[in-house]
Amino acid sequence: MQVKINTRAEKADMQDLFGIFFEDLNHAADGGLYAELIRNRAFEFCSVDNPDYHGLTAWEKIEKGGKTELHVEKEHGLFPENPHYLVMEILEEGEDIGVCNHGFGPGIFYEKGAHYDFSCYARKERGDCDKLVVSLRSGTGEIYTSQTIDITEKWEKYQLTFQAPCDDRQGRLAVTAKGSGCVELDFVSLFPVHTYKSRKNGLRRDLAQLLEEMHPRFLRFPGGCLVHGGSLHAGDRDSLYRWKNTIGPVENRPACRNNWGYNQTMGLGYYEYFLLCEDLGAKPVPVLPGGYDPHTHEAAVGDELKEYVQDALDLIEFANGDAESYWGSRRAAMGHPKPFHMEYIGIGNEEVGEPFFERYPLFHRAVREKYPEIKIIGTSGPFAAGKEYDRGWQSAREEGSDLVDEHYYQSPEWFIAEHHRYDTFLDNGPKVFLGEYASQDNTWFNALAEASYMVGMQNAAHAVKLACYAPLFCHVHYENWRPDMIWFDNCAAVPTPSYHVQKLFMNHHGDAVLKQEISGKGPSVMMSRYPDSLPGDIVLEANESQVAFENIVITEEDTGKKYTCQGTVLSPECSRKRIATVDSQNYTICLNARELSGKKGFTVSFGQQDEKNRLFWRLGGWANEDSIIGEDIDGRNSCLIQRTRSVEAGRNYDLEIRVRGRRVETYVDGAAELETEVRPVAAELVYITSSLERETGDIIVKIVNVLPREEKVQTCLEGEEGSRFTGHIYRMEGFDRDDRNTFDHPDLVRPDVADVEFDSSVFEVDIKPESLCILRLCRRQNPVLHGLYADPDMLKYKDTYYLYPTTDGFANWSGTQFHAFSSGNLREWKDEGVILDTASEQVPWSVGSAWAPAVFERDGQFYFYFCAKRPDGVSCIGAAVSSSPASGYRAQPKPLLTPEMVQAAGVKMSQVIDPSIYEEDGQVYMLFGNGSPAVVKLSEDLLHICPETMKNLEGVEDFREAVTVLKREGIYHFTWSCDDTGSEDYHVNYGISHSLYGPVKYLYPVLEKRPGAGVLGTGHHCILREPQEDIYYMAYHRFATPVREHPEGRGCHRETCIDRVEFGTDGRMKPVQVQP
Repeated sequence: MQVKINTRAEKADMQDLFGIFFEDLNHAADGGLYAELIRNRAFEFCSVDNPDYHGLTAWEKIEKGGKTELHVEKEHGLFPENPHYLVMEILEEGEDIGVCNHGFGPGIFYEKGAHYDFSCYARKERGDCDKLVVSLRSGTGEIYTSQTIDITEKWEKYQLTFQAPCDDRQGRLAVTAKGSGCVELDFVSLFPVHTYKSRKNGLRRDLAQLLEEMHPRFLRFPGGCLVHGGSLHAGDRDSLYRWKNTIGPVENRPACRNNWGYNQTMGLGYYEYFLLCEDLGAKPVPVLPGGYDPHTHEAAVGDELKEYVQDALDLIEFANGDAESYWGSRRAAMGHPKPFHMEYIGIGNEEVGEPFFERYPLFHRAVREKYPEIKIIGTSGPFAAGKEYDRGWQSAREEGSDLVDEHYYQSPEWFIAEHHRYDTFLDNGPKVFLGEYASQDNTWFNALAEASYMVGMQNAAHAVKLACYAPLFCHVHYENWRPDMIWFDNCAAVPTPSYHVQKLFMNHHGDAVLKQEISGKGPSVMMSRYPDSLPGDIVLEANESQVAFENIVITEEDTGKKYTCQGTVLSPECSRKRIATVDSQNYTICLNARELSGKKGFTVSFGQQDEKNRLFWRLGGWANEDSIIGEDIDGRNSCLIQRTRSVEAGRNYDLEIRVRGRRVETYVDGAAELETEVRPVAAELVYITSSLERETGDIIVKIVNVLPREEKVQTCLEGEEGSRFTGHIYRMEGFDRDDRNTFDHPDLVRPDVADVEFDSSVFEVDIKPESLCILRLCRRQNPVLHGLYADPDMLKYKDTYYLYPTTDGFANWSGTQFHAFSSGNLREWKDEGVILDTASEQVPWSVGSAWAPAVFERDGQFYFYFCAKRPDGVSCIGAAVSSSPASGYRAQPKPLLTPEMVQAAGVKMSQVIDPSIYEEDGQVYMLFGNGSPAVVKLSEDLLHICPETMKNLEGVEDFREAVTVLKREGIYHFTWSCDDTGSEDYHVNYGISHSLYGPVKYLYPVLEKRPGAGVLGTGHHCILREPQEDIYYMAYHRFATPVREHPEGRGCHRETCIDRVEFGTDGRMKPVQVQP
């Protein structure tokens, strides 16, 4: 197979394609990302949240040697929005009397040595119990550490900090009283001090860190069904999610029923979501309710609806308004005067039904009128196809929505079969926001199928602009939904294979999809057993109902043969019955169905191979609201098409299913109901997409193989002829399909990374069976020379560049030869051979060790300055001259510059080495030195020094060696190397002066290592100016890459590189953008 990728042709802008979605289900917020360790801290739990909840949920009486009673009241509470508080009646004083909290799951996780911030509001209502003891305890009551606070008869806030002396996964927090009487407590809180970004009221660090490492382009929040389920009134305990109830002091944020059956403290509110987006570098994508609950069908009207619309406008002002605006000032008061720069807003989540689409235009038009820059997101419901899906897209087109939020949870096979779903979507009109998707489980095969689909979405980036997996988090002790991207308990987290796939796609996102052409891929591989038909059993099913099926006739259309089947009554006790088996390509099923009791309707399965592999038509179903055609593959369900329908008990339904090959049509009472094409699962040999990251110029190629066989992909990067590439290859391979990460084996499925180098724009990549491979390549501009060379100097003569380096790769820098290299373009260099050998008769005064050359041209003569050692082992600077830049050099019989000359001039330095040449107004100077730099004039013949002009260069900080200078716009720009050449921190500093001899004002490093790209030990440079132009290049050396090949001698295994030098508008040299 071959793929040609045109690296110069952008197909579509990717913008913010891959991001993440947070919803508080599975206790993702309280007990999860929100770092509060106390459950029911404000005693606000109640049966509205969950029938099993009450004000003392998660609290337990401590009663040792005395007697106490606990109850919750609200008569004298501090906070009107959270009025309840704990009353602790101490009837008999005892050894240990009070209350403890279990936290979430099995208990509070205490980490040895970690610090915890405790706070509470408390008062003594009566009696002599004016001391409270706060303690960290084990699950069995052992006290680890404690502190005492004195309380009064007034409500006061008390704060303490604890350090855990040991690890405990089932810890408790206890508050006990001394004396007898009555104590009242409220907002009892315990946070780890080290939250994410060390914020108060912050986030659990390990979970937030996992999100940060993904580098998502956006964060959708706060839901999900969390947003649109509940009462329409903002003050109700079970209200829809209202953002204004989630900001300000946590004590003033009213607790609310969570749509997933538990309590929300709202400690993680809209302000915290915006902060998280900022911390992650992700754009916020908030979703607001549209004044309609699709579950109860309650819809806001009049002033109540206007309130919802105003909420949307006020949220934009809260996020983006200046600090003087009303809602912007609320944000500023919380600690963030600068705007959050929100670009997107979603109205509604999975809404279906006409009432929502009657209301959506009011939101859309209000936002568009006041904030035309905001991108508005509509919704198409929770299905991948059907009438409600079509209604959502129709609304978006009519209103001019920027995006449409699609949601679907399907089998992995569906994702493979639907790889090209978005290819035919139009470039104009609303774009796709795939706001929720997943493939039904957390195995490697699920993640692989999702990866293949993500390749398809990227290739269709003209239509798909945002996409995020869902859900994000699940606390293992509070599971509402699976699959989930990250599973966690109170002390650890397990990223799933899907997490690693999503992370790879986000870490290697790219900015633009590149045009590509794939050839030689051959036919797709059929994964479906029957690619052209849907044969199998026909099975009737009652959906938790009692259903009568009658007048059952099956017709084989190819032969005209009819089968009449006996009617039956099914019930929850006997809910399924096989009535026939069909082995025909075209057939029709006719029957009557009537629900006798119950409320979830009935199902007809067809093309059934077994109970885990079948097609089905379900009427009623969950919530008795849908008519769907679905498919199960290995027990994994996909909804192929949907429309709204409720089954009426007692009504007779005349049903018909027409199967024509793999096309299915259904009818109710003679009227068309649903039609769909059941796509066979046909996998391409590999799925490929490529993108360009504009800032770095990196080319990113993602390849997915869902088949159990290896493929080889011949890759051609068009437009890169003559280029060389370096980078990394990320692989997820070698796993069994059913492999999954667990708490016992959290890293079973995870990517590996390796360095890659390609000396050509055409190369082959092996793609292992059932694997994901991501290539991230940068044009290998460096090193510019093949082999080990260091300490370069450059010269341009006529139209040719010349490069003169130290020959490296010898222990103790013991090389003796200098080479010259020539080039017409600074990329391809020709080795002109050895121009000087310090161990030969060419250099009479030297016994070897050749390094740090410098070169200068005048009137067609070339002057070559170099470092070498005398017989006594002392380093000196010599000179040679030639009439050719790359041959014929004749060394002077004696050194040009020696330590004795330097000492005689009163100049201090460690070694006389590292010359560089500077010319101004016809006068030539040499800069040199180790430990301390100096400047000296050269004589007219350029082969002697003028001793009386030698001086130390003043003001140079942290100087090691290799000082250079250039003059631009009247300012001298000095650069010099720091640290040791054998250190990975070897770098080049930069300063300026108004005089060649200083003093120099140090500014900042201008050349530094780039560890992420494997670039270390950057230094000993020169700067070449293009003659008569304001264009500059820096040649320098670095540790030879990859560094691991020379661990024994990084400082003498170096390679030569060239990068551009640029100046800013302030006239100062910019830090060099180091290219790998």
